[in-house]
Amino acid sequence: PVDDPAEPLPTPEELAARIDELESRQRASERAARHAATTHAQVQTLLPLRRFITVFVDIGAFAVAGDGSGIRTDLGHVYFPEYMNQIAGQWVFMGDPLSTAINALGEPADTSSSREVPTDTLHSEGRPSAIVNAVGLSIGKEVGHGVAIAALAELLPRPGPDLVIVELARVDYRPSQELDLVISAGKIDSVLGIEYRSQDAPRRLGVTPSLICRYTCGRPIGAQARLVRGRFSGSASLTNGDSFDERFQPELALKLTALPTASAHVQWMLPLGQGLELGVSGAIGPQDGQSDPSIAQWHIGFDARLHDLERFDVTAEYVQGLQQGLTTSLTPCNAAACLTYKGAYVLVDRRVNRWFTPYVRFDWREAVHTSGVDFIYESHTVRSTLGVHLEMTSRIVAKLEYTINRELGRTPEFPNDIVTSSIVVATD
Repeated sequence: PVDDPAEPLPTPEELAARIDELESRQRASERAARHAATTHAQVQTLLPLRRFITVFVDIGAFAVAGDGSGIRTDLGHVYFPEYMNQIAGQWVFMGDPLSTAINALGEPADTSSSREVPTDTLHSEGRPSAIVNAVGLSIGKEVGHGVAIAALAELLPRPGPDLVIVELARVDYRPSQELDLVISAGKIDSVLGIEYRSQDAPRRLGVTPSLICRYTCGRPIGAQARLVRGRFSGSASLTNGDSFDERFQPELALKLTALPTASAHVQWMLPLGQGLELGVSGAIGPQDGQSDPSIAQWHIGFDARLHDLERFDVTAEYVQGLQQGLTTSLTPCNAAACLTYKGAYVLVDRRVNRWFTPYVRFDWREAVHTSGVDFIYESHTVRSTLGVHLEMTSRIVAKLEYTINRELGRTPEFPNDIVTSSIVVATD
């Protein structure tokens, strides 16, 4: 047989070109390796941040019947004629301005012509919409010697200017490892009731707060102490003002009062299911929005929470309170607003499996809020909410709920039912 001719040897020029190509590839490989090493070093420096920085994004969609608001005016004083000689009918409001809340922040879909809640952050006018409810950044870290810091800031992308809210900013001190006592100062959590403990989107079972969260879920500036001893727990605080949600009573300046507001909560756990917590709380101090320390406001509440009884959890609260107000003319409550309120909710959920938890909530609120010739609110509302909580993973949660609003007493019915949803994705 005839042998195949041998491949021709490469010329010196071809060898030089191949060497140049190999050297070019080696240099590219070395650059990639250096870039990877730099990136790895940067990631390594950031890894400790995972231990004390958490980011979450809360997105959703909602639709509300009617014009999106939970109030209507009593034009002509048809329903509340007793105010005919006191205030114009267009400023007599019936219903609850926060009853059409669509997210964990408690923002109503629309506030209409409300004077009690002057900031309309959504202004949907009854139009359904998708929304980025919040982008949250949470920080918590021990700094040594029993001292730790905790903070929460939320960015709210809104139709008008975007909002940045510092929800929480406190310093904690644990004086002893043997005693479960924590002393905190700064912009602190409320101590009233129990709903405030899970009010933020990543921790809330449902989408929206109860009707009474406005009175107990605020985060005032002050100092507090929390103690746990076996089945007993107690907390007390001294703050600049009440524990009302700031979105309900927006303040343009620090609450400067001659005396602080004192608040306290005590709780006992009974051996039922995985624990039945029974608590009572109260607060008293000078009324916000005025400078006379003798004009008082007070609050009292009772709470109960049953953990995991045949996979059922039950939470309930009742609150009642008063802001005394101040009258210096023929018009009632002209110098400081008067407010009386009471309300309650019951929340029942059942964990069907690891990821699926349906729930139902019933809440009720009655309040009369008077501020001279500015406004009078007659709020007599009951709501029923049916929802589902879907825990897709430990960091991804979806929620969907439908709320039926009904007016009580002399307030006429009007369309303001709500369907709303939320998907919360958190880094931890």
